[in-house]
This record gives sequence, structure tokens and C-alpha cells, in this order.
Amino acid sequence: MTDSITPYQIPQWVPGETLGSSDNLGWQGVIQRSYRLRAVDVVVPPVDHFAIMLQCSHAVQLQRRTGSHWVRERYAQGDVSLLSIAQQSHWRWADTLDVSHIYLSQPLLTQVAEDIAGRSVASVTLHDVLVTTDPLLASLAKAITAEAASPGLGGTLYAQALATQMAVHLLRRYSSLHYREDALRPKLDGPRLRALQAFVQEHLHDALSVACLAEQAGMGSWAFSRAFKAATGSPVHQYIVGARIKRAQALLAQPALALTDIAAQCGFSDQAHMTRLLKATLGVTPGQLRRRTGDIDDGLANDWA
Repeated sequence: MTDSITPYQIPQWVPGETLGSSDNLGWQGVIQRSYRLRAVDVVVPPVDHFAIMLQCSHAVQLQRRTGSHWVRERYAQGDVSLLSIAQQSHWRWADTLDVSHIYLSQPLLTQVAEDIAGRSVASVTLHDVLVTTDPLLASLAKAITAEAASPGLGGTLYAQALATQMAVHLLRRYSSLHYREDALRPKLDGPRLRALQAFVQEHLHDALSVACLAEQAGMGSWAFSRAFKAATGSPVHQYIVGARIKRAQALLAQPALALTDIAAQCGFSDQAHMTRLLKATLGVTPGQLRRRTGDIDDGLANDWA
């Protein structure tokens, strides 16, 4: 996809006005952009996201060519047009058009596909659907558009949930999946595993996820989870929690560090979260563990006195 463009570059190719977007909302795996587009006859380079385009205005005659043949459909308010990732397209319409573009990333669709199929997915392709009347797909696109226009509490999580539901629907009705052969499934060898473990240690204070680590390893999420457990004996989440607890134990030996600072440095959401996990795992609270460490240090000091 070296010749692909990003969703943010679409206005360079398709003339019109940007009406709104999710650009500054911190969403992961999903982008929303609303446009008022002028009449065009334009070739658009491949885009590095899957595109779901919701019609938000009066009906127009829409034409598109992605291969050798043109397709023409009536594109009415509430209809949806789909375009697969890395697909060059030639578009024509003869009137002003209001649309909401929803872009889903390749890692998101691949992860959801692997979760659904229970297998390692090599690629996902959306069917060449110029226009579909699909109330569920349109409803999801409208909800994502509304959240971008008026963000609410938990907006990032809400948008991610909507995007995941949209991905499931697309995969069930409008996609083709290509699977990896079992023999070709990647494994985490020594150097790659050590590099990944070092990455975890360096980013324990961040919100680590399976998707994040899978990207570092260059794998899909499902294949990565399988390979990681085979290499370490632990599921990814359990491994991360264990690493955070070990760091907390080490930092609790430093009396000058506040518990809130230790929780933040270890990647716990707050001090209460750290307390719950230490209690569940070690059977002691951070305060009890700190006092126990202090008692051991005092005993060693007396032995050397």
C-alpha cells in the first residue's frame, strides 16, 4: 500500500467543504469526517482504511469504477457506500452531496475478524458495494457521526464499541476473509520475545493492550495472543498485570514514593486499582507490603550492627 493515501488526504482529491470530524478526539481504529462535496469526475488513489460512506442529503445518481466496469446507482439519504482498503476508485456525481465518511483501520478489522473466526487472518476485503440500504449499518454510521459532532462522557470507548459492532456487521455481510495456513502462523522467537518484554517494561505506565503489543510484534491480535501464550505460558493480560505487580513491589521498597505515584508508574488506573490487584495476587495491601519490606530491612540492619 505504498501508493495509498490517508483519510485525511481525501479533500486534496475530492473538492468540497469539511463539516466536522473526529480528528482531535483521540479515537483508535476509527475516523469520522463529514463533507459537503461538489459535483465531481475524479479518480481517488487507494485509501489505507476501509471506508463506509453514509448519504446525508438529497438523492443523486452515483457512479463508481473500481475495476474495468462502471456501476451506477441511486444514492439516497440513509444509503451507504462501501470501499475496501487500498482500492483505487473513479467517482462521478452531478450535484452537491453531504456525506459522513467512517474509516475503519486494517488492524481493527483484522482483530475483529480473528476474534470471530478463531483463526489467524491474512487479509480482509470488503465487497464492491456501491450502494446498500442497510438500516443497521446506517444507524451505526449515524451514531459515530453524532458522537464526533457532540462528544460525550466515555466518548472514546463508545466510539470504539460502535466501530467494533460495525466491523462485526461488515464481516458478516460484506466481506471476504483470507486465512493464514497453520504452518505459516508466526511464532515469537527469542529475540522478538525479548524485545517485546523490554517494550512492556518501558511502557508499563501506559495503557498497554493486546492490539498494541500485536502491532509491535507485527502480528494480528489473535495470532499474537496464541503465540504469546505459547512462548510465555501466560495470557497477555495476565503477563502485563504480573509485570505491574513486580514493579510495584520494587517501588514500595522506597519509602519516599507516594502510593499514588507508584500506581501511576506501574500503569494502574489509580491507587485503589493497585491495592485490589496486590491484595488479590499477594494477599497484602501496598501499605502492608511496604511495612513488611521495612521490617526486613530493619532486621538486616540489626544483623550487621
